[in-house]
Amino acid sequence: MDRRRHITLGFERIEALLRAMGNPERAVPGLVQVVGTNGKGTTALALAAALEEMGYPSGAYLSPHVLSYTERVVLHGGQVSEEEFAAAMGETIELADRKGIPASQFELLTAGALGMFAAAGLSWAVLEAGLGARHDATSVVRPDAVVLTNVSIDHTEYLGETVEAIAEEKLASLKPGATLFLGTDEAQIIDLAHSACRRVGSRLVLPGEASEDASYSGFAPYEADDVRLGIAVAESLLQRSLPAEVEQKVALAVGEALPGRFEVHEVEGVPVVVDGGHNAAGLSAALAGMRAVYGERPLGVVFGVLREKDAASMLARLKGEADVIVLTRPESERASDPAHLEYGLLDRSERRAMVVEDPVEALGVAVEAVRSAAGVVLVTGSLSTAAPVLRWLREA
Repeated sequence: MDRRRHITLGFERIEALLRAMGNPERAVPGLVQVVGTNGKGTTALALAAALEEMGYPSGAYLSPHVLSYTERVVLHGGQVSEEEFAAAMGETIELADRKGIPASQFELLTAGALGMFAAAGLSWAVLEAGLGARHDATSVVRPDAVVLTNVSIDHTEYLGETVEAIAEEKLASLKPGATLFLGTDEAQIIDLAHSACRRVGSRLVLPGEASEDASYSGFAPYEADDVRLGIAVAESLLQRSLPAEVEQKVALAVGEALPGRFEVHEVEGVPVVVDGGHNAAGLSAALAGMRAVYGERPLGVVFGVLREKDAASMLARLKGEADVIVLTRPESERASDPAHLEYGLLDRSERRAMVVEDPVEALGVAVEAVRSAAGVVLVTGSLSTAAPVLRWLREA
């Protein structure tokens, strides 16, 4: 899988692969696609968990993974085992190679997950889009329901430079008769969603139309919003309300399943939050979560970002919030050089920033910097920054 990781556009490979597999997507009656800039994984998992809890066998296909490929496929409320995952994906790779189909990693994972969903006899499958929707492999299923979580600037090299252009890409999988569930109340996005639905003949469900708000303890505000959206979509699809105890079970399941989404640990008495916020909007949400949970306590930040991201906008937000910034290198071949961030994007007179290449060592430096002042630490910028830190925290 690692060797086949590259971005591809177009459906010819995934369509050929699914045909060779007997079109497993047609065996799943209910197909929902979740698109958007941030919050897709939490929303998708909450939706699948809610449907499962209400008696409808469900699964979720998520991306990317942080610690294990098995995070990408959820069946009946739990991650598949390594043995199940390896068997299904191994068969998919072998078939693609035998048929001469040059499928990418994401296409293989998508097809393999759909095969697993069909074999499990699911009633519903929830697919998190990887990049936009117009050319994304998950759009090949032509979903009857699409959830748009939100839209902000990200992946501009593929999706466009403006919110309008990005929204158009993310709404491109809508088909006549489908339902679009909107997870944002931003007027601009609502207008764009109305236009897209009118153009193709889809139905639009706006925020708040499907469920009343509920509170979930232990979540950052943005996480709670994503869980509420997933539950709201489930209620609309099933045309019934979820009992309060079911909502809490769904929230608990989501909180335990996704690594690196406002995940809280403690190091030497210092709270450490690991959050994979990888764009300006995601980072702002993580910072808002820190203030909501920890108030005005001194904040140390470990920050590592990928080259294609708008690091300047992210660092501008950090400089207004953080008392200490430790720049580090994500665990990725696409990692930005932290020294470049320091000398190119931060003011050279900035005394609060330093470079520590290894993310785990960077965490230690940040913890030591705020410990005497009863501070807290946020590790953020990329799930590739979160991964090595989480492995160390979970083994410590």
